[in-house]
Amino acid sequence: MATSTSLFHAPPSYPIGFPDSRGSFSEVLPVKEVAMMILMDTLTDKPDWHKKVFDETIVQKWRDEARQQPEDSLYGRILQNKNDERLSQPRSRIITEKAFDYCINELRGKAKYFVNSGLIPTLDGPRNTIVKSDSYIEVSLHQELSKSFDILRADQAENIDWHPRSNDMVQDLIHPSMYQFVYGRTPLMQEDVIGVSNALDFIGRGEPIEGICLPEMPDRRSRLDYNTGSGEVLPEYWSYQYHWLPANVGFREDGSVEFTSYVNNLHPTKFPEIYRTLEQVIDKAIPAWDQCLREVFGYKDGSFAGRRESRFETIHAASDKDNSLWAPEFDFEEFKKKDIHLTNDELSELEEEAYYDAEDPVEPDDEEDERRMEEGLPPLTPNVDEETLARAKWEKFREAILPEPKEFEEVDYAPKQSLRDKFKEHGLQIIVKMASIELTPEKPEFPAGSWHLEGQMNEKIAATALYYFDSENITPSRLAFRMQTSSYLNDEIQTEQDAYNYVERVYGTLLGSMQGTAGACTQSYGDVETRQGRLLAFPNVFQHRVSPFRLQDPTKPGHRRFIALWLVDPHKRITSTANVPPQQKDWWVGDKSGENVPKGLMDVEEAREHRLELMDERTAEKARDHWEQVGYNFCEH
Repeated sequence: MATSTSLFHAPPSYPIGFPDSRGSFSEVLPVKEVAMMILMDTLTDKPDWHKKVFDETIVQKWRDEARQQPEDSLYGRILQNKNDERLSQPRSRIITEKAFDYCINELRGKAKYFVNSGLIPTLDGPRNTIVKSDSYIEVSLHQELSKSFDILRADQAENIDWHPRSNDMVQDLIHPSMYQFVYGRTPLMQEDVIGVSNALDFIGRGEPIEGICLPEMPDRRSRLDYNTGSGEVLPEYWSYQYHWLPANVGFREDGSVEFTSYVNNLHPTKFPEIYRTLEQVIDKAIPAWDQCLREVFGYKDGSFAGRRESRFETIHAASDKDNSLWAPEFDFEEFKKKDIHLTNDELSELEEEAYYDAEDPVEPDDEEDERRMEEGLPPLTPNVDEETLARAKWEKFREAILPEPKEFEEVDYAPKQSLRDKFKEHGLQIIVKMASIELTPEKPEFPAGSWHLEGQMNEKIAATALYYFDSENITPSRLAFRMQTSSYLNDEIQTEQDAYNYVERVYGTLLGSMQGTAGACTQSYGDVETRQGRLLAFPNVFQHRVSPFRLQDPTKPGHRRFIALWLVDPHKRITSTANVPPQQKDWWVGDKSGENVPKGLMDVEEAREHRLELMDERTAEKARDHWEQVGYNFCEH
């Protein structure tokens, strides 16, 4: 396939993780590297970890714990349901002494950065990272957020907005799917003229736009901005009906942020204190976004903070036939006697191969073979010699020798440029969500979420910031992360025909149709606890999924309250509340029942209908089906 030369000169952007989107692919990471990432995330959850990591006595205690702890759960978190006999858990330790030492060296570098920044890069692979902090939001801001939630919940008390299909467990206080931009329905102002305090003055102004409104239109040029060169972002990842409306945010002289247009679904004059609180939260999110965002220019990365390379050497060639890659070594006498069960199918395959390889094979007894098959007995193997049988048992018993990490090298975690400086002139665009998950003795458990990205291509969401500020009487929950990978891994790693199980075990993924189906082209990054007081930030290349949680005490209610901020790619500004007058009919102060109701207003029933249609349109199933159907192909070389 010819590569478009225009992609080499594509304008800068922050990648978005939809299928085939340019710049959104992860390297395939070794099982041991992901285990190290998870271990380091666990250690940085400990109180005062940034001090303890320099205390050799405590480090030795951590080392002992790592040696003694079963790795079953760890391996399951790495594989993320890629369960297959070909990926059986190693009997030897995944976290070896050298791997543990590497983690401590890396954590000492991260501790120094944490002391200066208050941020922890975590689950960081090459070029992609999540950021967390349990101390970044000060107590006073935390209290203001709690107060804001109380005000909004009280305002909504008589007509609670339960999120559709949540079984009345998720209360939306601010959600971008209500009163979103509706093509052909929502009035639009061509200039950015609508602010916060004057927003209601624009009700009834503007004209609807039929069809797709630039710059959201997924024409050929805008698609190329996110093209990988091997495929385009498919039309179903765009919306021809809806998109969320961000608020515009500018920078004051001192660098702090201020809303220059209203937050959709947050009344612009009724809640000035909440606007100020949200501005402070955005101020806190920006350094975390600086830490995790990676700019791309065509096929090349721009500047970004943190890890650039894997902690491990890349495997360029490997074959299952290379005995040096496996342990233990083959010993004929040992494995001739070793009690290792071979299945009937495996024995039949051995017999078939031996029959065709033999110069004078023993002919099969079809009647006896059929009888044994009907009775579930092992097949006869007259052409299989003892060494072949012993080697087959060894191949079933052996395990891959997982490579050790490279020598440790320091990583520069400091961002080279901030969003505040880079986009000082034009500002940012932020989409806001505030929600509360309410559990009761009658509804005691919140189910696991589905793998998803944020928004659709229209919204051009570059990054997410989540702040979990209030958790009461609920069990711990985690947010799991993964990324899409290239399906052309067989171009990078040379193996022999049907001889790539070693590579599968090193990387923890199924690479072809040998004895089964190929694995999905996704790379696990582990998971992070979503504890109270934690700020999380990550680029929108990470697919993520929340784990289930339930009431700690099933006789009492509980809740989890959080705020989500979504950053629109500042290179690709979209239609915002600066262009769209408020659509909430409840906000208009005139006669709502008369004939003079301004155009463009929606009542809550219509807004909810559009929300349901939007939810149906942007179901996660489309992207998930793509991620899970595209597999590696190591069948032919």
